[in-house]
Amino acid sequence: MFTINDKFYSESDFAQQKNSYQAFDQINHQQAIAVCVEDSFVWLTLCFYLKSHHISAMPIHPGIPLEHAKQLAEKAGCGLLIYQDLTQLIPLENTSENLSIQANQHAGLIQMSSGTTGEAKCILRSWADIDIEINSYCQALSIDSDIAPVIACPITHSYGLISGVMVALARGQMPTIITSINPKFIIKILRSYDKPLLYSSPVMLQGLARLWPKSDKLFAAMTSGSTLSDAVFEQIKPRVNNFYQQYGCSEAGCISISHNPATADNLGTPLAHITLETSSNPTHPTEIIARIETSVGIKSIHTQDAGFTDQNGHLHFVARLDDTIIVSGLNVYPNELENIILSHPKINDCVIFKIEDPLAGHRICLQYLADSELTPAVLRLWCSQHLAPFQIPQFLQPVTQIARMANSKVNRKHLAIEFQKASA
Repeated sequence: MFTINDKFYSESDFAQQKNSYQAFDQINHQQAIAVCVEDSFVWLTLCFYLKSHHISAMPIHPGIPLEHAKQLAEKAGCGLLIYQDLTQLIPLENTSENLSIQANQHAGLIQMSSGTTGEAKCILRSWADIDIEINSYCQALSIDSDIAPVIACPITHSYGLISGVMVALARGQMPTIITSINPKFIIKILRSYDKPLLYSSPVMLQGLARLWPKSDKLFAAMTSGSTLSDAVFEQIKPRVNNFYQQYGCSEAGCISISHNPATADNLGTPLAHITLETSSNPTHPTEIIARIETSVGIKSIHTQDAGFTDQNGHLHFVARLDDTIIVSGLNVYPNELENIILSHPKINDCVIFKIEDPLAGHRICLQYLADSELTPAVLRLWCSQHLAPFQIPQFLQPVTQIARMANSKVNRKHLAIEFQKASA
């Protein structure tokens, strides 16, 4: 049915594990469950079990510490958190203030998305709507049945989970899921197939392109999660025979797919159940608005991204409109990190912002105000105990005052510019 790293799981293995969840009363009596487990097989079987039983599932990256995972799950209105493994089923406070589930009576997949201010919010997409996306995706991805999907990106995110795993299974293919970020291991797996289709991030593809044998090309690769620079695009595309790029967001799932685009900003045409509203003038891009066919009618999604469509109907991405930080394909939300760092007993104020990084996509920067001496090294150690590894700030700067505007908000872009000037 699928392989995780070097281990193959048959349909019988999958069915047996999936059926075992019928014995867990705590699972079967919930409307929504958060899952933060290390074992990808457990997560996938749980996900498909919850889907078949019309229970909402919220995947949480396994690197998230327990207290942070509980906060995320409670914010989403989940009644139960499965943490690390099936021996830790943690009941949660589920009050009337947690409206993300109550506002949508259809069970589905819950994920975190960013608003225009970087504030994390809960997004629930019904399982029925996800099935519509999968059907449209299968139509758009016109590939041969003997192509082997290799998913080397987080399957706790909709890109790896839906576009990678669920689409492959819907097409009758057997996906290989890679949890290691070791590029040599990924290359080993890819070269074991005649026609692999790699699902990954631009950063990972860039690293693989450097190590891939010069006399050969990767058969096919899909990228998503962060935008490609022109330089990275020109480095990757010549090394791949079939280069795909997809665009989407947590609220909509996959919106469009391009195949062998001529430029890095070309995101292709929308899936069959989506129409786009945006500028047709490349010199005056506007916000990309997706009109999506759902199980209950047409829904409009404001993507918070600026773009335009060309004369061939291809969507072009121009810029993001929010402050989301993307580290190796994983979203990091400034307000969320600030709230956690502010729980440090010596921190009085802080601000998170981003600077560009050629390998990771972005680097996280932190300015903080402490009421007594708190060195960056000591604070970084504290962060390593309270944040997932990809959330830890790379640059920590103690200051005597956080620059704020009249309305008390911070201009993160301005802070990044000033930080880079001072570092030059």
